[in-house]
Amino acid sequence: MNFSTITSPQWANDKQTAIDCVVTFDHIGEPVPFTANPNDTEAHGREIFERAAAGEFGEVAAYVPPPEPVKEVQTTEVAQQP
Repeated sequence: MNFSTITSPQWANDKQTAIDCVVTFDHIGEPVPFTANPNDTEAHGREIFERAAAGEFGEVAAYVPPPEPVKEVQTTEVAQQP
């Protein structure tokens, strides 16, 4: 699969086994999010990972874990006496 540009490489996890990036594939024609993996079943996924990990598209940014979920505070309604 042909692509023209790759930008914004960032490690997708703390083990550095995948890279998130933005790829412009020729058949799509506009930038789309893509996760490259060295074990991808598709050759272009493995190629993008290898080249991105080597720094060809700029330094791979550090992994940023997702924010912790916000815990809901349970409230108890108190019945009002007339």
